[in-house]
Amino acid sequence: MDIKSNAWGVRDAGKVSFILVCSFVALIVWGRSSPDLFLNGISYLSDWKYTHYLFNYDDGFVKRGVIGESLKTLVGYISYDLVNFVSYVSLGGLSFLFFLFVSKPYVGYGGRFGAFLLMIFAATSPATLQHFAFDVGRFDLIIYIVFILIVLSIKFLAERSVYATFVTVVAGLSFAVLVHEAAFFMILPLTLVFWNYIDPSKKGFVFQGISFAAIFFMTFLVSTRGGYSALGFEDHLEVLRGVYGDRVVSSSLAVIHNSSLEENIDRTIRLGFSFPRLVHHGALVFFMMPFAYMMYKLYMSIRGQADLRVKLIFIASLSPLSLYPLGQDHFRWWSLAITNIVLSICFIVLSDKAIRDGILSFFEDRVRLVSFVVLFGFVSGPLGVTESFDVVVYAAKIVGSIVPG
Repeated sequence: MDIKSNAWGVRDAGKVSFILVCSFVALIVWGRSSPDLFLNGISYLSDWKYTHYLFNYDDGFVKRGVIGESLKTLVGYISYDLVNFVSYVSLGGLSFLFFLFVSKPYVGYGGRFGAFLLMIFAATSPATLQHFAFDVGRFDLIIYIVFILIVLSIKFLAERSVYATFVTVVAGLSFAVLVHEAAFFMILPLTLVFWNYIDPSKKGFVFQGISFAAIFFMTFLVSTRGGYSALGFEDHLEVLRGVYGDRVVSSSLAVIHNSSLEENIDRTIRLGFSFPRLVHHGALVFFMMPFAYMMYKLYMSIRGQADLRVKLIFIASLSPLSLYPLGQDHFRWWSLAITNIVLSICFIVLSDKAIRDGILSFFEDRVRLVSFVVLFGFVSGPLGVTESFDVVVYAAKIVGSIVPG
């Protein structure tokens, strides 16, 4: 065997080993976030999320109806088993794209150990793949598939053609808003900041502004004109249950029957200050303290190289938290914000030569801290939606079984 063929064999073996490592990590993450799926075969797709897939355009445009309309066009009857299959395929697709993105620093920069630790840290966080696996079936999975594809497209297109970038960004964000209007807060700010980071030219800034205006206008229309009005709520619920059975959940269907902004805010505040919710917020603070400490130390280590544009990236990452007063899914908003932060770190490593070495060296110099954060994340389990962590729920059940009354 000649030297060249032997080198290719070693390289191919390295690729296979890396793919196996990623697959093993993904399996561990899914197992921790969805133990009932692996132990008892119980799907984590709730009836509440299943009901959302029944929204379509049969009676005119309705917000969050594009996925249901697409499935209905393709297969007709939208059964729970079909949605369950689509949901887990979406989880697999998001996991693949997530690993593809967070592994780029390792693959692209000589297989540095710090980049490998960054990938493990990103993939095992309670707020990233653990959260998405726990909340499987939520439209957030599709939105973040679109988001990562947009970011990859920006990396490829932004320095080549502002027009192609504009079309890609607007098309992707428009679809995301049709999937769920909250995508405006989840991913639009970070998308535009990423684009501006790659292309800070005046021409690029103009197109970024036009993109924001277009998606803002579209979000406004979807939010204000996307309510269902062909039937009253009770009649609509009866029709759907007549076709799809008792899996149709009334509170899920209610989101397209034009509840007012005031009602949403009032409900969110009322639930947000309830005792169980305050306990879960306390658990969030406790279990995420190692992550927060690590992010603080990371930022301090690169503060000298971080200019205003880098700081804007981290500020834009927090945009999902602006949904706090509008929706009661408080821990979902934290999950998405932390996911944005993790993706932002990887984006900066890929885009900024001045900061790249500092970030990767930070991970290499603090192996114990990174390992502790990763292990602590597995102890806490996935960050939830209206509840913080599964260990808190398990503990509450144990206490409830012991304490009478």
